[in-house]
Amino acid sequence: MGVDAHTTPAAELRFEAMGTDVHIVVTGLTGKPLVGQAQRRIAQLEQRWSRFVPSSEVSQLNQASGRTTSVSSETFHLIERAVLAWRLTDGAFDPTMLLQLEALGYDKSFAEISGLSTPTISNKAAGCEHITLDHQHQTVTLPTGVSFDPGGIGKGFAADLVSGELIEAGAWGALVNIGGDLRVRGISPTGLTWRIDIAEPTVLAQRITTVELHDAGLATSTTRKRRWMSTDGERHHLLHPATGLPHTSDITLTSAIAGEAWWAEAVATALLQGQPHVPSRASALRVRDDGTTERLGSFERYER
Repeated sequence: MGVDAHTTPAAELRFEAMGTDVHIVVTGLTGKPLVGQAQRRIAQLEQRWSRFVPSSEVSQLNQASGRTTSVSSETFHLIERAVLAWRLTDGAFDPTMLLQLEALGYDKSFAEISGLSTPTISNKAAGCEHITLDHQHQTVTLPTGVSFDPGGIGKGFAADLVSGELIEAGAWGALVNIGGDLRVRGISPTGLTWRIDIAEPTVLAQRITTVELHDAGLATSTTRKRRWMSTDGERHHLLHPATGLPHTSDITLTSAIAGEAWWAEAVATALLQGQPHVPSRASALRVRDDGTTERLGSFERYER
């Protein structure tokens, strides 16, 4: 392309969406208008997927009580990927734990949680086995009593979608980071690859490591964030499918690298639940509460 890697034009934007911090970086001559396009697209996806928006497709689907529901292509493919992730992780990643989250007090957006919640009985996840996807008619049927929570996989899939759309619109490269679920493509502002620091100040006081990615997804999950107080103690949002309760192992953070951010998110969540081996087509870093780290798959080859 004849681009000087050290003078690649870039535009960036930071804002809040999907209940978290978003960071967009676009390289190329059209970067400035494209970051605005990305912000609007993420806002559109939030309106379709948020469980806190009563009119969203996900909310309508969860209220359908077993009825078949038509959804947009984005929502259909999100649920399709979530079900696939459940299967590929043997249920360690489970997107059907919305009722359990609500029972534990996470029944409103995290910014609105205040005071002590009073949890009710929580049960194991229902799983995705009986979710029906009709590709021909683009419909979804959730069994009665099963609710879908886009959660992290929604953020990862949004990063995949928006970064791809930016490249199609003429960007030379793009980074879309939605609350730690990110996707990079193409040329970065400083070269052909994107250098990403993995850090969680509440786990370690400094950067854990730096990875270099070209066209890949990276997702980080931690039990140190999204915590709230209930009448029977502090809770966090990463629940174990077998119990419906926050997992209690000494693993506090996982970062996973995969070809797409939605799959990286599913892998990071599964490994945080204690799954012993990294699933296929992914590499990962696992951090325990004493600060010790463990590399899984071929994670070292991305580190710089």
